[in-house]
Amino acid sequence: MHIETSIDDQLFQQAAHLTGLADKRALLEEGLRSLIQSTKKVPQPTNFWDALQRFRAEVNLEALDIDTSLFDSDRKQQTEREIDL
Repeated sequence: MHIETSIDDQLFQQAAHLTGLADKRALLEEGLRSLIQSTKKVPQPTNFWDALQRFRAEVNLEALDIDTSLFDSDRKQQTEREIDL
């Protein structure tokens, strides 16, 4: 595939220094491979609830020292709400 693009010189220099790759094509291919691998390592939640459960499992909320009472007034226990139009 032939692609013509402009890449930030500093970004290219930094990436070339970190990887030891000076060839533009090799550097771009390595960057794409790295992006694909890093994306595969993070399981993508299928929906909001899966993401919320994963967040709750991974994050110690008590360690964050958040006063959860701040959210008490915002939580509605009813499932139906009246809307005036």
